[in-house]
Amino acid sequence: MAGCSKEEKEKDPVVTVQVTPAKRATISQTVSAEAVIYPLEQATIAPKITAPITEFKVRRGDRVRKGQLLATLENKDLAGQAEASQGQFEQADAGFKTSVDATIPQQLQKAQLDADAAKAAFEAQQRVYDSRKELFQQGALPQR
Repeated sequence: MAGCSKEEKEKDPVVTVQVTPAKRATISQTVSAEAVIYPLEQATIAPKITAPITEFKVRRGDRVRKGQLLATLENKDLAGQAEASQGQFEQADAGFKTSVDATIPQQLQKAQLDADAAKAAFEAQQRVYDSRKELFQQGALPQR
């Protein structure tokens, strides 16, 4: 029986607000936060030779391209190793040539002798065949 009650209903409190019309603008806001980031691509590199690194041309995190020089290796030892390798090669090459020069004439001579012997055996068999063929045609040898 609300109508009979003499108590008046409590009014809602009035709140004052400020209104601003909306407009288009760029919002610039900086956020600082800790995070772990990962590269899109990562590669492990290893030199083909073992030598101390004298200079790095790039730093971790730098963008690099295929074929780009990343580091310089010390080449003092490399020059000595190259000379030693050249000497070993020349020594092995001389040994090979000596071996080939000594072996090939012997092998060639043996092959020539084998070919001559095979030719002589063939010619002897050919003479036997021709002789028997002639005797057969003359009727001196019976038909088998």
